[in-house]
Amino acid sequence: MNAGLSAGVALLVTAAGAALVFNKPQPADVFDMPVKTVYNKLTHVDFGPLGEAGKALHTVRTASGNGYNVVAWDQQGDFAAFSCKMHLTPLPDDAQKTKIAVDCEGGSAAAGAAEGMLHALVRNDYIERVDATLKGRPYNKELAQGATASRWPGDGVDGSIGTAVNKAIEMQADTAKLQREATESEIQSRADHAATTPDAAQPAEPVPAN
Repeated sequence: MNAGLSAGVALLVTAAGAALVFNKPQPADVFDMPVKTVYNKLTHVDFGPLGEAGKALHTVRTASGNGYNVVAWDQQGDFAAFSCKMHLTPLPDDAQKTKIAVDCEGGSAAAGAAEGMLHALVRNDYIERVDATLKGRPYNKELAQGATASRWPGDGVDGSIGTAVNKAIEMQADTAKLQREATESEIQSRADHAATTPDAAQPAEPVPAN
């Protein structure tokens, strides 16, 4: 390979490497606006109208904050309550950009083994609403199913259907065990009672008269 061709190849490789560096996509949880702007937008979020299910369950949704870097979105109804907090942090090398971490808690007494799935559904919905609010676009119900959240870091809660199924199996096994133990205890209790109760054909020894 002659010197000119070698230099050309080296230049192309360098240019390609530089393009990869400069075109590296920004993380989905980072937004091109300072913390103060993000805070104001998220505390004035438009949750939109409640659906029929939300109205029937008397669901109330509110937005609040600590005044500078934490926003809380709360949702409470007749059978469930959730609270998601958005923690806002300026990037160390660019204060005009904000990184957002979303942590959710709460649940429903009826969730049972599907508690993790319900948690994921709520968090996915809130992340889509965060993204839509900050980008000035309409909230998308389809994206709220997980497409938007899939590009964000997780929060450590396993919301997979596999985990829900395994938990359901474990809960069923635990329930069966408790029922079996209760039955065995009842049988043993009856046996102990029978052993200490005189036979009807053989009355107990008379009590000596005073």
